[in-house]
Amino acid sequence: MPVLRNLYLSVRWALLAVCFFPGAVMAGEDLNLEQGYWETLVTIRIQGGLLPVPAIKSAKCISRQDPLPNSVESGNMHCRVFDKTIAANDVSWRIECGDAEGKMEGQGKITYAGDSFSGAMDVMVTKIEGNRRARLKYVMKGKRERACKDGDPR
Repeated sequence: MPVLRNLYLSVRWALLAVCFFPGAVMAGEDLNLEQGYWETLVTIRIQGGLLPVPAIKSAKCISRQDPLPNSVESGNMHCRVFDKTIAANDVSWRIECGDAEGKMEGQGKITYAGDSFSGAMDVMVTKIEGNRRARLKYVMKGKRERACKDGDPR
């Protein structure tokens, strides 16, 4: 069952990668982003993966000050989001994460269109044990559901 174990480890890292850490991004006054409570759907493609990975759904309040989706902490994973930029309706970033099992590095970009966004993030996962590497592609789509309320994740 080594194939299933390797797939499990890649999916575990993929799920953790979906969780970015919050950080200030230069506010984009011209960013076509309707602030509010957004739902994000992420589909993960593993290069050479044999089994499909189920789509991941998450939600949070998105603002011009924090336009990155899924900005929540997760477990023992230590992540750093950097090189965050806004150009017109595009938000891009780079990410580095690591724990005792390995590291992950990548870059992402989403494009806002008022009450929706779409984009992708490319990630390379390196496992310490066995020096294994996997290339992952996250395809992201988001839709504004409503205004934010007290108690909503931010």
